[in-house]
Amino acid sequence: MYFAICDDNIADRKQSERLLKRQAERVLKEAGEQVYIDSFGNKEAFMIRPQMYQALFIDMTLDETNGFAIAKNLLDIGIVKPIILCCSSINYRELAQNEGIEAKNLYFLDKPIKVAELTSLVDHIIEERIAPPSTVELRYHEETIYASGDDIVCAKKKGENLLVYLADGRTLTFVTSVFNFYDQCSIFPQICPVSNDGIININHIKKCSPLHITMDNGMSFFVAFYYSKIVKQAIEDAKKLT
Repeated sequence: MYFAICDDNIADRKQSERLLKRQAERVLKEAGEQVYIDSFGNKEAFMIRPQMYQALFIDMTLDETNGFAIAKNLLDIGIVKPIILCCSSINYRELAQNEGIEAKNLYFLDKPIKVAELTSLVDHIIEERIAPPSTVELRYHEETIYASGDDIVCAKKKGENLLVYLADGRTLTFVTSVFNFYDQCSIFPQICPVSNDGIININHIKKCSPLHITMDNGMSFFVAFYYSKIVKQAIEDAKKLT
């Protein structure tokens, strides 16, 4: 599980890192769930892969595009994971109320962040992660398919389309991005991105090397450097469950 921090105040960002790392230690001890923290000081780096994170902690006050504008952008592109606006010099609650934004995945924390409030929020995020729905709904033309985690072997970008390969041999074509599909399927811990153009199911791997993976349906994927640690961790987590 990955959390992201986006904060342009260096001191506040470092404090958020410390607080979340302590939460990560607690979660590992209590729930056995590993939490990794990525930290960003600018919106450009943060917005490259926001779909990869199970929680996004934001407070941007020094730029024209403040934290609230970033949160609205995340909602517009379909982010459904918790977006936490950390209120300091900007009253994000008031801005959201004034614009009538009532997204269920939009949360607020006041700075300085209180440990008890952060603990409660992190526990809520972990509970949703540990007890996910058993299937995802895939709408394909006139048909709706309810797929479990291991029904999906892999997905690969082809032009403007995303080809989704199922364990029963079917290939579904969707007009969507890899990140949007991963966001939908990330309720399954065995589903893992390998690049900006591909997603795999750890349980369907046939051959694996640090930079190349072949699936049991014959599809092959190059593992981009950025995703290598994510893939490695997902494989290690899968082995613990067997």
